[in-house]
Amino acid sequence: MIYYEKYGEDSPGVIMFLHDMNFVHCFTKQCAYFARKCEVIVPHIPGFGRNCEVTFSVDLAVEQISELARSLKKPITLIGFSLGAELCIPLICKHGDLFNGVIMISPWLIKEMDEIEAVMKQQADNEKSMRKGDLGGSVGLSKMEKQEHKEFCKNVTMKSILASIDNGLQIADYPEFSEVTKPMMAICGLKESLSVRKSTRELARLNQGCTYDMWDGAVHNIPYKFASRLNKTIEDFILQLQL
Repeated sequence: MIYYEKYGEDSPGVIMFLHDMNFVHCFTKQCAYFARKCEVIVPHIPGFGRNCEVTFSVDLAVEQISELARSLKKPITLIGFSLGAELCIPLICKHGDLFNGVIMISPWLIKEMDEIEAVMKQQADNEKSMRKGDLGGSVGLSKMEKQEHKEFCKNVTMKSILASIDNGLQIADYPEFSEVTKPMMAICGLKESLSVRKSTRELARLNQGCTYDMWDGAVHNIPYKFASRLNKTIEDFILQLQL
C-alpha cells in the first residue's frame, strides 16, 4: 500500500492532495486549514517522499493512488498541483467513480519535446543544489517539515525526477476526458509558462464541466504563496459539490 499522511478527524468526505514533483509538503497550508474541518489525505507519490524506494511511473502512481482512494470508501475531492495535477487526468478518466470532483493547479499537459528536454537538463544541472533541500521561509514549512524535505531531497533518485518530467502525460492522449461528468476546475498563474496556461485553458475547452481561472501575480507557487485564496476556492468548490 502507498505511504500516505492523514490529517484531521474522520468525516463523511475526504480531501486528497497530490503534491508536486519532489515537494511532498507543497500543500502544508491547505492541510493545516482543512484538517480543522474534515479528513485530509496526502499520498506520497511513488518515487518521492517516503515512497522513494521505487522509480516514478504514471502507471504505478495511478494504480497505487486509486487503490488508496478505493480503500477509503468515502467521497473524495481530488486536488493536485503540477505533477499531482497531471496525475488527476488518468485518475479521473480511469477511476472516476472514486472522486466527486477535481481541482487541477498548474497542470502541464501540452508539452513539446524541446521544453521537456530543457526542464530535464535544468533539473540534472541543479542536482547538487536540489540535494540540499533548502526552502525559503516564505513557503511556510515548519521546522519538522523542512527537515523532512531535506531528507526526501537527499534520498530521491534523479531517475524518478527525470521520469516525472518526461512522463508521457498529454491531454491529447486522453480523449475520454471530454466525457467526464464530475465537476472540475483548472487553475494556474498568469505568470506561469505558456504551456501551463495553454493546458489550463484546454482542459476547460475539452470538457464543459471544467471551469478555469488564471490568477494575476501567480507563478508556479499557488498553494503556498496564495494559500488563503486557494483555501477559499477549495471551500467554495466543495460547497457546490454538496448542493
